[in-house]
Amino acid sequence: MAATLFLSNRKLLCNFYILFEVKRLKKVSVVVPVYNAEQYIDQCMKCLLGQTLQDIEIIAVNDKSTDESGNILEKWMKKYPDIIKVIHSNVNRGPGGARNLGIALASGEYIGFMDCDDLIDRTMYEKLLSKAESDDCDIVDCGYYEELSDTKVLSYTDDVIGELNPDKKNMIIAEVGYAVTKIFKSQILQREDMRIREGVIYEDLDFLIHATLLAKRVGNVKEILYIYKNNQQSVSKKHNEQKKFEDMISAFEAIQELDTEGVRMGMQYAKLTCIACAIGICLLNQDNSEFKLMENLKEVRRISAKTMENRQDNEFVISKMTNENKNILDWFTSLKI
Repeated sequence: MAATLFLSNRKLLCNFYILFEVKRLKKVSVVVPVYNAEQYIDQCMKCLLGQTLQDIEIIAVNDKSTDESGNILEKWMKKYPDIIKVIHSNVNRGPGGARNLGIALASGEYIGFMDCDDLIDRTMYEKLLSKAESDDCDIVDCGYYEELSDTKVLSYTDDVIGELNPDKKNMIIAEVGYAVTKIFKSQILQREDMRIREGVIYEDLDFLIHATLLAKRVGNVKEILYIYKNNQQSVSKKHNEQKKFEDMISAFEAIQELDTEGVRMGMQYAKLTCIACAIGICLLNQDNSEFKLMENLKEVRRISAKTMENRQDNEFVISKMTNENKNILDWFTSLKI
């Protein structure tokens, strides 16, 4: 009897170790939101399957597409069942909601994001993971190339890497960059309170700030590994102007909820950037009959008064804000509405 129990327990223990080993091998989970992107899926899957990092899982989230995206993803999953997982959402949740579904399913020690119409270097996740493991980082960032503006950017400069303190967090919050150029320790993103706003654009802003507030150490890979393609058919390009305005106000309010002692300078700058963008949307839509111009300007005035105070003394406004945004804020301050 004792021998039987021993053998039975030993078998269970072996099965546990086998399951643990399989899970442990998934170093990075990459979440890919997909909405009506049938023409980009093959290219995206090839980019991810061609990564030099072997211990990777791909979680593609079909955000209730109305084209052939779901069927194409199913074909890829059948071909690579050990690497690719597909989630079919029963409602359209937007990029944030699709990412949330992927985060919940991710088994990797780190989580990354890719937009299916962009491109990545084949060494991207190997290099990000190597930096994360060698320096025990919660977040690692790399450089990106923006095709439309022909610019190369690295959001995490050497001034902010390593162990974070309030000064470094302020600097990161003032220029958080994009989620798609980073990997995040799963323990941060899978927290109960760490979710991305759904059904909106500009969903990265408060999400990245929240992740920064939770992180202890960050690192960078000073190479251009992500190519942002500026596809004109992407979700952010197709939103109507009124919705863009409302989503920017939503981003402002979400950042305001995260406001905390020690990073007020960075938070003010992030909120001022949202305000300037919201006003800019208003200025571009003065002749748009479907845009609620005066109502929207009054809404900006209502929510922004406290944030606008003493903005000229903010070091990030002085050193980082464009002259265009400074002029927009000055104009709005003097506007009689």
